[in-house]
Amino acid sequence: MGLWLNAFTTLFLKGALCQQWSLWTPPRIVAIEGCCLLIPCRFEIPAEYEAQFENCEPTGTWKINTVPGSNIFNSFLTGAQKNIKGKIVGDLLKKNCTTTFDSLNAGRDDTYSFRLECAGTNILKYNFLETVQIIHTDTPPKPQLTPMGDFMEGEEVRLRCSAPAPCRTMPPSLTWNYGHGVGVESQLQEGEDGLKMVTSILTFTASPRHHRMRVTCSARYTMQPGGASKMAQSNQTINVLYAPRNIVTSATPPGPAFEGESKTLTCSSDANPPVENYSWYKNIGGQPTWKANGQILVLQVSKADSGLYLCEAQNQLGSQRSKVMPLELESGLCLTTDLYIISGVLLLLGLLNLTANMYTFKSLSRRVNQMKLLLSKKQDNTYQSLRMTSISPEYDQLQMTRASPSVGQK
Repeated sequence: MGLWLNAFTTLFLKGALCQQWSLWTPPRIVAIEGCCLLIPCRFEIPAEYEAQFENCEPTGTWKINTVPGSNIFNSFLTGAQKNIKGKIVGDLLKKNCTTTFDSLNAGRDDTYSFRLECAGTNILKYNFLETVQIIHTDTPPKPQLTPMGDFMEGEEVRLRCSAPAPCRTMPPSLTWNYGHGVGVESQLQEGEDGLKMVTSILTFTASPRHHRMRVTCSARYTMQPGGASKMAQSNQTINVLYAPRNIVTSATPPGPAFEGESKTLTCSSDANPPVENYSWYKNIGGQPTWKANGQILVLQVSKADSGLYLCEAQNQLGSQRSKVMPLELESGLCLTTDLYIISGVLLLLGLLNLTANMYTFKSLSRRVNQMKLLLSKKQDNTYQSLRMTSISPEYDQLQMTRASPSVGQK
């Protein structure tokens, strides 16, 4: 664009100084189907024709440059006689040939040139050599969002959205899809190439809540009166830089610690760019005293470790500390040590009990075996000494006799 503008400026100055036939239009214009089209146009004529030009009734004609004699528009003809309906909106007497076409369809894609002449005279007539290429599109071009870099927290941000306005009478309407900013009312402006642009600006103060938010600018084009509308949109993602915030600490496992237990302290933060360094401090004598670096701190808890801890997160934009986190030491032996001791005692008691039972069982077994052996020997001796004897016949002769009365009885 800058190269073309410089070339045009050189050509325009040359034409103004030398007063040669010259015309300026944008080299290329995109037409939206169903929408009117504005062609910016200016021209210069040689000095010797100036007097005649001021006293004539100038007319303008647009023709397809690749097809000789193919005139598609003439400002002198009425609407019904025109191949393409339109109007020269510029003042030809002021050498402004800006033209508006009501609509340009796909079949009209081509290169166009302009012819100037004075009505009723054959002296002032000229076909300008400069041309403009017109290209048709069915969908509107996307609006242009100003490239966004990195925004610092607290910085005032102004996002610009621009969309081409090929139809001056029905420019597109711009809307922002973003809830944290204030959009400026759209303004119709003219670009360096003479084409119209609609511009809107979104303003807000950058904060962490804007980080990674998507901003969308939509351009809605209205076709000819009574027609439908077409929309195109562009979006960008906001990147906000800010110091660490929302520092959170946690301990695993949670709750009071037992002496000898392993305790893991973890620190996390929200920051952009990410945190470069984490530092752990312990409150000793009312003053935070550095203990270690790193996002994670692992302790084999002892009595000296109990107290208040805090974490500091730092990136290139600043630092912030967390709230203090207490690390309490549980009184008594560590639960794990207790379990080991109790288990050992129970195992020892079980072994002792098993040993005693086995000893008792063996002792009883020996005694039983001895008693069985003793009883067996006695039984054999008893039966061997037994002898059968006959009953004395004296017992057979026993008779019952009556006792005689004692002396002194009557």
